[in-house]
Amino acid sequence: MKKYHYFSPIILQKIGYIVFFILHKLFVRIEIRGKENLEGLNKPIIFASNHTSELDVTAISIIYPFFSNFFPVYYVAASSEVFKTFGWRNYIYGGIFFNLLGAYCVYSGFKDYAVSLQDHINLLKAGNSLFIFPEGKRTTNGYLSPARGGLGYMVHTTGVSVVPITIDSFYGITFWEYFTRQVKVVITILPVMKKDEVINVQNPSVEDFRAGSQKVMDRIGKELNK
Repeated sequence: MKKYHYFSPIILQKIGYIVFFILHKLFVRIEIRGKENLEGLNKPIIFASNHTSELDVTAISIIYPFFSNFFPVYYVAASSEVFKTFGWRNYIYGGIFFNLLGAYCVYSGFKDYAVSLQDHINLLKAGNSLFIFPEGKRTTNGYLSPARGGLGYMVHTTGVSVVPITIDSFYGITFWEYFTRQVKVVITILPVMKKDEVINVQNPSVEDFRAGSQKVMDRIGKELNK
């Protein structure tokens, strides 16, 4: 069985917590709402959010209390092939660097969730926290994209509940806007969704998995449209 990093994600995520808590509070005027919805929750748990920018990941760790037992939080990352189009970032995205941070890429090209998400299923079965962007990619126009089926599959396979999270929003923010405090970002933690709220059929199909993931995105979208 594959060994997963444990101590390096905790250490690096706590360092990131301190760094980005200070930066985001100083410059973005970030606000975290709904922390009460984390009370009483235990691992394993899945956190799922809309994806507005590469900055999203830098803000996720600060939604939890610093000494939260949710750490380390593992991440579902896009396949390593995707990052080959990222220019210079290709050298730091994916692979061992991501693993040390707690992110594991999906295995692409198999058209089989059991294979593509095997690392993430194992992490959940081992009692860990997992974070996923159900859309599978960053928004290109500021609007939500349809959900992919990976989240629904993981919920069905493991029975783990989902905490939807809204990020409103790092989309389109420029370097100048960030450091001149022109943008306020609100992150909202929504009430947990149990398995039956996501997947409620006995023998779900691929379409059922997508529909389950979409239910989570619909909850996120409803909050964003308030």
